Formats: sequence, structure tokens, C-alpha cells
Amino acid sequence: MSFRGSNDQSKLKKAVIFSIMMMAFFYCLLAVFEQINAQTNTSTIVEGVNVIEQPLGLPKTDIRVIAARIIQIALSLLGIITVVLIMYGGFIWMTAGGNDEQIGRAKKILVNATIGLAIILSAYAITLFIFRMLGVGDGQGGPTYPAPGSQHFAGSGALGQIIKDHYPERDQVDVPRNTKIVVSFRRPILASSTIMDTNGNGIFGDCLTSAVNFSWSDETICDRIRTNDGKIAKSGSEQGMLNDKYINIKQTDTGTSIVGGAVLAPVTKENNVEGVYTLIIVPLTDLSKTSGGYLGNSVSKLGYTVHLGSEIRLDDALNSHPRAFDSSNLGNNYYEWNFKTDTSLDINPPTVKSVYPLANSVAPKNSIIQINFSEPMDPTGIQGGFASGTQEYYLQNGFIYLKTTNTSAPLGSFKLTNGYRTLEFASSVECSEKNACGNPMYCLPVCDLSGTCPKVLVSTGKANKYESVEADSYSLMLKTAQTFGLASFESKPFTGIADLAGNALDGDADDAVDIATSTTPVFDNQLAPDNYFWKFMIKDKMDLASPYMTKLTPGPDAGNVVPNQELSMNFTKPMRTDSMYNIKLEEYAHSGPQSAIPVCYVPRVYVYTDWTYTKIQHCDFLFASRYDYLPIVPSEVEDVNFNCYYPGLGPDKLDLKSATKDSTVCNGSSNCCDVSTTTPGKGDLCCNGSSKNDAGQTFNSSTCRSYINSY
Repeated sequence: MSFRGSNDQSKLKKAVIFSIMMMAFFYCLLAVFEQINAQTNTSTIVEGVNVIEQPLGLPKTDIRVIAARIIQIALSLLGIITVVLIMYGGFIWMTAGGNDEQIGRAKKILVNATIGLAIILSAYAITLFIFRMLGVGDGQGGPTYPAPGSQHFAGSGALGQIIKDHYPERDQVDVPRNTKIVVSFRRPILASSTIMDTNGNGIFGDCLTSAVNFSWSDETICDRIRTNDGKIAKSGSEQGMLNDKYINIKQTDTGTSIVGGAVLAPVTKENNVEGVYTLIIVPLTDLSKTSGGYLGNSVSKLGYTVHLGSEIRLDDALNSHPRAFDSSNLGNNYYEWNFKTDTSLDINPPTVKSVYPLANSVAPKNSIIQINFSEPMDPTGIQGGFASGTQEYYLQNGFIYLKTTNTSAPLGSFKLTNGYRTLEFASSVECSEKNACGNPMYCLPVCDLSGTCPKVLVSTGKANKYESVEADSYSLMLKTAQTFGLASFESKPFTGIADLAGNALDGDADDAVDIATSTTPVFDNQLAPDNYFWKFMIKDKMDLASPYMTKLTPGPDAGNVVPNQELSMNFTKPMRTDSMYNIKLEEYAHSGPQSAIPVCYVPRVYVYTDWTYTKIQHCDFLFASRYDYLPIVPSEVEDVNFNCYYPGLGPDKLDLKSATKDSTVCNGSSNCCDVSTTTPGKGDLCCNGSSKNDAGQTFNSSTCRSYINSY
């Protein structure tokens, strides 16, 4: 008996040692593999599946994930059986009462169960290792790796390239059903390539606003999205169909297009080039209704896909109107994105969150005028320049008014940016001085008409030293849209400022409809709710202080960055939001081919009284270890006074690389990268620690770029 017991104990020891060795071996292999593939993800692979899942009616779950889950369930059941056998063997042994035969039976059960457990654990280790190699993690949403040649998703390369911004945002949820859809381009587009002149007035992308009974669904009033056959979308067999060659808005799950869309294409000027940069689309889902119907329904939340097709052309006659989406540059000859509607309508009015210059403040003449709204706004009537008058000016064909005392109408234009939440006026008249990067600064006029301007005391920059300079009063007014009554903020089209759901501006933010005393846009009888108005002084003096970065998320050289990692930065001054579109995000592959489609990205800017938080929204980072991401913040990024961002000063690197850690906070002297060198003739360093710029030239302030290191 003692010999048999000794033999059983020997078998048990060997089984335990064998299982430990096998687990250690495969977990070491797994650790080595994870070290090679340091970049991890927190979601299962769906790249390449989302594009075709709905048309085929198939689930989007990767087949590797399904196999992993089946095997996991099987191993889990075997593990449960093994635990039960061990408990059963222990029970028999404890109740043997000295019976050698029963004890021997219990030992045999325990030995066999232990061997089985060793096999199961080894199988699990081998399976987990293979799963990780195949890119499916643990089959339950654990860390995963992309399949070779994976990409972000179709069409993503246009945002940050030819597409500047759009609303709703990519993958946005709970979008109001009564929303308009807006797309902004970086270059002017040929309106006739996307729009039909259905009202027949020779203009592509307008409405006959003088119509007594205005209706978005009436094709004789508003122009429409171009259809494949050139017919106007209407019910019946003659219905024109939206087509992927132009603009198509369709339900994501069924692929069914909406009836059509009314389109506005306002002409604006950017970089001294006039043209159509923005399309405002009113989705039409039911032509029997005055509103044309709303997206989605009141019962369930529905997904929509906006597809911008290959036949959208640029307004560039010299080059035969090339396609806006070039597959050789963007990886695709189209752009599309998804969003999901809420079950309700948006009936809440927009408000003004902040302005610059501040009310009753004194601002330098190299200032912009900035208005930040609580939600995305309709671009109609709030972009463009001022028409001249007698110290009272109004936006051409728009709803913004300016009054001065001894100053002429400022030249320049308003532009809606930052996800259509920020409206900025930038002068087009260059100041006498340039900024620290050698780029032009632009000034508002001050006291350029006959008359006497008051003087204000301003600091000279020296202790307790002030000087007296001329200043003039600026009064701004934003005219709210007319409502249909006092019961709601639902507005009449083209009567004033409203959000993208058609709610009139609530100027005094009291959530109550207030009608101005007159519909005539004159200051004297419009200074009443719900118009928004404020005053400030513009002084004949400039602000020349450069902003710099104080914080980065993630910190420089951070590793283990997850696909949806926040990418943000803080600046020391209020910043000009339109300049933030100069920030770039580049993607590099250590080995193998570059991704066919560039990563998409767009800035979202939150301006405070004396600093700015900027978040770069982006498509998911590819999480294979062969990819690095390089955000680039150039000196074209400027504050509200056109001072360029100073690339030679910013947060220093971290010793510990972590995706969850922010950078150190640079206060201008400590925790900052070096900004000087003792090498003669090279001057300040860029914040990447190099005395050379990105072109390899010796540093100078006009060409230096700040590379936030790859991670």
C-alpha cells in the first residue's frame, strides 16, 4: 500500500510540475509577443467589416472572435467539470473512514483530475497565445492587434484634408431629428456638381426667400441635391433618386435613401478666394409636410450615413474642375460618415457663451471679434463682410450689426468654425508690424474718421508706466430670428440667427421668447431681448505677446496609446479657433506599407478668459506597434491677436511613458523644454529639442515647427 501511495504522489507531483512548466512556457511566449506589439486596443476588431455588414445582413463580429468565444466556452465547461471532479475526489477521501480501497479510489480521481487540469490550463495558454497572434485578444474584448493591412475605415482620409468640418460629427449619437446637415470644404467647390437649380433662377444653392408660404419641400422655392437622373425627388414612379456619385443621405441599416434635400450654398471668401465652401442641407423625408419631414422617428434611434461622392468637383476652371476626392491623395474617391438620431426634436434655443473682446473692455487693435455659442449654428446670414453706412454697419445679406463713433467699417469677414460653434471676424487690413514668426497681423480701424476720439491709459510694459492712446467704441449686435409665436423658439427661415435645428437665438438666455420692438435692424430700437449685443473699446495699440503650450495629453513620447486616446493641448492665451485647423496629425508605419487612408482629425476649441483648451478629435489610432502618430502644431496657430504660437517653449518630456499621463505643466520657466542654445548663430531651439526645423534648415522663428513626439 505504501508503495502504491508513493507512486500516486509521484504522479501527482509530476503532473503539477508539468502543468506549471507548460503555463510558464506559453505565458513567456505571450509576454514576448505583447512586448513586440506594445500598442494595444480595448475593443474587438471590426475594421473592414463595418463597410459591408449591413448590405449583406450579416453581424459585424469578426469570425476570429466568434471562434475564440466558442473555444473559451468549451474550455470553461471542461474547467468546471475538473473542479467538480476534484471536489468529488476530496469528498470520497474525507468520508473513507480509513477504508484503503476508497482512499485509493479518491487518490486516482484526484490524480486524473489534476492531470486534466494541467492539460486544460496548457490548452488555454496555447489558445490564448494563438488568439493574440491572430489579433483577437482573449475573444472577449481584451487587448487586440490589427490584421495586416487594416485601415481606419472607408473615406476617413478626407477630414483634415479636403473636408474641413461637418455636422453632425462622425459617430455622433442623439442627434436631433430636426437638424440640418452641414459640410465645409477647404477649397471652393463647383456648386453645380452637387446641386440642381430647381427654382430656375440661375443660382445653384439658394431659396426664394420672398415666397409668402415658405416651404423647404417646395422645389420651386429651394434648390435640391443633385440626383442621378436629374429629376426632382418626389413621390411616385418619377421620383429622382439620390446617388452615391453626388450626395446621398441614407439609413445605415437598410441603405434606403431619404427623399432628397434642400441645399444652400452661400458664397464666402477664404484666403482672398471667393466661392462656395459650405453646403447646408435640409433633409427631406416627407414631401407632404411643410418642413419636409424629419430624420428618424419618435420610437427608435436610427443610424444615418452621409455619403459625399466622386463627382463633387472643385471650382477650379484652370484645371478642368478636378474631383474633390482624389483616391491618389486620400485613399478613397469619396467621403462618408455615420451618426445616429435621437427620438426627439431639439426645441432648446442657442445662447452666447462668451465673446472677445469682453463686454466693456479695452482691446488692442490687432484683435479679432469672437463669439462662442452653446451649440452648432446655422451659417446662413452670419458669414461675410460689413457694408458701409454712417457709423452703423451691417453684414451684407446677414444679421450682424456694428456701430462705431469715429471709425469706418472694418474690412474683413465673419467665419463660422469649431464645429459651427464659434463665429470669428478677422480684419483683412495688415498692421504695420508682423508677429514673431514673420507672418502678417491684421488690425481693426481705430478713429480713422473725422472727429475726436477719447484716450485711455494703457501699460507700457514697464513697472507702473502708462501712456495715453486713442480708442473708439465698438457696439455689436446679433439679430435673432423671428419666431412663429411666443410658445416656442421655432423660427421662420432667413429672418435672423438660429441654430441648426431652426431655434432662434435666446439673446438674454432666459429661456423665454422675447420679440424686439421693431423688425428694422437699427441699433436704437433693437437693443432688447432676444438680440444679443455688447460694447467694447478698441485702442490704437497692439498686443505682441506670443502664446505657448502649457500641457499636452498624452505627454511627449507616451506609449501604449489606445485607439480612442484623448489628444489635447492647453495654451496660455485665448486662441483664434480658425487657426487651429492648421494643426496636423500624421501617421507613420515603422515597417510595411503606410495605411492607404490617412487618419482623420478635426480640432475642437474651448476658449476661456485667459487660456484655451484644444482637443483634436480623431478616427481611431491603429494599434499595431508599427504605427507612430505625430501631432504637429505649427507657428500658424495664433491667438486672438494674431500672435503666433511659440514653438520653442512648451512642456518637457516625461521620464515614464504612459498613455494615461499628461505632460508636465510648463509655467514658462520650470517643467519646460529648452528654448536656447549656446551654439553661436542658432538662437532658440524648437520644442522637439532640435536646432533645425522640419525641413532641416537652421532654426528661425518663421519656420520652426513643434513636433509633439510620436507615441
